[in-house]
Amino acid sequence: MTKARLLAVVAALFLVAAACGNSGAPTSYTDNPADYRGEPNVGQAERNFRDGCEEAGLDDLDQQVQQNLADVCECGFDSIRATLNFEEFKQLDDDLRSNINADLTEEVNAIMRRCILEESEFG
Repeated sequence: MTKARLLAVVAALFLVAAACGNSGAPTSYTDNPADYRGEPNVGQAERNFRDGCEEAGLDDLDQQVQQNLADVCECGFDSIRATLNFEEFKQLDDDLRSNINADLTEEVNAIMRRCILEESEFG
């Protein structure tokens, strides 16, 4: 997978995945916890991110990445949560909602690129 293609996929993943949901939108990473795939108390932002990331990835990613997509998306969310406070995460989401062509930060691109490479054993 070329670097340009990988960055395009990362942007597409984040665009779909960043959405925090419209009904009862969370105000923190841990808002509206629920069981999720056998994990207790997973916040709504994480559930939405991982679901959106996986849905977007099934349409456009290399087969090897698709096989590890759940891990890629979980890695992405965990790394973003460790790097950005919720307001920064929400601002990225708001920017993408208002401008579908908005640029992601290099930091977020790097996070998703690293997760794709590590979790899909490209790196």
